[in-house]
Amino acid sequence: MAPPFALTTPNGQPVSLDDLAGKSYCLISGRLGAGTCREALPHVREIAKKFQGEPVVVLSLSLDTDERAWKDLVAKNEMTWLQYRDDGLWGRWPKGFGVREIRPTFTIDADGALQHEHIGDASIEGKLNKRVHRARELQTTVKQTL
Repeated sequence: MAPPFALTTPNGQPVSLDDLAGKSYCLISGRLGAGTCREALPHVREIAKKFQGEPVVVLSLSLDTDERAWKDLVAKNEMTWLQYRDDGLWGRWPKGFGVREIRPTFTIDADGALQHEHIGDASIEGKLNKRVHRARELQTTVKQTL
């Protein structure tokens, strides 16, 4: 299961595991200044756009230690999905998720089960499609019981 977390995006939006209940979500971490993360941005942007309006949330968790440079890169790269910056690999988010490398991508399904893939994994869209389907099923079940 995914570890509980709570964070606040730079624009003041609180996000927690509880807030995302019943949705699938994709957590992407890395350093935007690193070449591999910059190379993955078009794919992440495409995923965020493709799944907009679906019961899935894309959230980038930056491990950049320079806040100003990070904010500049977010704006320059038109990263319109949810953003959060932690303090490198020693921040509380990486510790909570057991992150020991720079580029993990996690997907967490609507039931809270944690999965692990990597950025650039061509199968991530298929995996997100499955998670969206499960989230829709849960939403339908909840509506029917009300």
